[in-house]
Amino acid sequence: MEFYYPPTKINRQKFFKNVGKTYKSAQAFVLGKSILGEEINCVRIGEGKRNIISVGAHHGMEYISASALFHVISEFLDFLTRSRTYCGVNVAFLLQKFTFWFVPCLNPDGVDLAASGIFPNPLYERQMRMCCDGDFSEWQANARGVDLNHNYGFRFAEYKRIEEKEGILPGKTRFSGEYPESEPETQALLKLIRVISPELILTFHTQGEEVFFRPRASKRAKRVAKNCAEILGYKLSRPVGLADYGGLSDYAGEVLGITSLTVELGKGENPLPESQLAPIAEKLTRLHVLLPTLI
Repeated sequence: MEFYYPPTKINRQKFFKNVGKTYKSAQAFVLGKSILGEEINCVRIGEGKRNIISVGAHHGMEYISASALFHVISEFLDFLTRSRTYCGVNVAFLLQKFTFWFVPCLNPDGVDLAASGIFPNPLYERQMRMCCDGDFSEWQANARGVDLNHNYGFRFAEYKRIEEKEGILPGKTRFSGEYPESEPETQALLKLIRVISPELILTFHTQGEEVFFRPRASKRAKRVAKNCAEILGYKLSRPVGLADYGGLSDYAGEVLGITSLTVELGKGENPLPESQLAPIAEKLTRLHVLLPTLI
């Protein structure tokens, strides 16, 4: 099976075109557009009443998470086409109970900067000021320097005080934006979440091989987090420091009451090398088949 790595604009277009053209079991659509007008795509698979959302590439240099979710989508469609079971699970039956909503690349502008470097765009001069050495390989933010995983409305005011104290400005990482949900990328995702009311949100980052859940999480959420960690063979952890403010899992769990987990994929230094893609993708396929049977 082809791996779309890195998930550049050309690879994203190729992947979603193939999904929409080849498979009748999937619905590929545009969830919204980024700051620079790039499509934020979503793939819906399944007919069940119980909804699960999986999100990759909040952060530009963590683009391996998007490539891994592309693979999971492809595997699910192959299971359906060939009427395959996986890990003892009848996937066709699973998809009668659950509907999966995959948002593999929430931050296409950031991914393009991290994977391909600076390119001509309306924010070019601003981006060069924010990354004055011109090396965007460790870029996490969106095109205008907002870290999307600090742009949700949980402990936002507290985090702004930390920003002011530590001198955090728009740039490659950590800046939360002018106000919660200020960015079109987070707005697009939250619109989907509010419309379909999922019972589980999985958000994938790199790296560390950890599954994070909030200390005040419900017993059910803690149980799901434990099952998730066991399936992946990862450590179960709690967010600390700056990671405890403004994230999707924080907002969804604490404000919306949705079981939501943050999964840190792989080990090493970001951006993770392509050599880690296949084992990560295999773990994620296994997770998406088995975890629904345990929630």
